[in-house]
Amino acid sequence: MSYVPLKQPLLEDDGGFDYEETLLSERNEQAKHLAQDIYHLKGAMDDLKMMVDEQGEMLVQADNNVTTADLDIEYGVEELERAYVYKSRSKKRIIILVVVILLILAVVIGASIKFFVKK
Repeated sequence: MSYVPLKQPLLEDDGGFDYEETLLSERNEQAKHLAQDIYHLKGAMDDLKMMVDEQGEMLVQADNNVTTADLDIEYGVEELERAYVYKSRSKKRIIILVVVILLILAVVIGASIKFFVKK
């Protein structure tokens, strides 16, 4: 915005029509400059508003992404806990299976030894 001070009148104040016309012309020019400056300011404010709106939309989208990521992480933690439980159960089952197989082998070997020793 620029402020244009009143120029010195071109004609001396002789009470004539030219002095008043020059004064009115200068004021009219200043009003035009002021209107132009206000118009430019309005344009800048509109651009600023548009940028703020875009940034607001981006912030909302980022917030939604953070919320989604948080929910996905919670779901992932639950899945990992379930996997740990399944893994622990699986290890227990394998150990029990190995012990049962060893017992069966011991019984079979023991029975075959008794069978061959009796003969």
